[in-house]
Amino acid sequence: MTPQLEAAIAAIQPLSPTERQQLLQILAQGNLASNSQPDLKALSTQFWQGISLQQLCATQTPMTVRSIKDLAADFWPAEDSIEDFLTFLQEQRQEVI
Repeated sequence: MTPQLEAAIAAIQPLSPTERQQLLQILAQGNLASNSQPDLKALSTQFWQGISLQQLCATQTPMTVRSIKDLAADFWPAEDSIEDFLTFLQEQRQEVI
């Protein structure tokens, strides 16, 4: 594998699955592989058309929520009480008025 290819692979790692799919579509169309300028009008049209719900589900693998408990998160710090937070929030609101 060439250093250029390794750098390209490293550069796409932070991309979302949707962005990776879009990149693959562009490469498959030969816009970048043939060293020609990408067809910006076609890319713009493709961008604004969006994708179907089925395509979106295929790229993001959404989770089915069967219970409200599935959405619960345990992120409140144990050392902070809700009363302290509500007091702080009330003080901040009074300062804004």
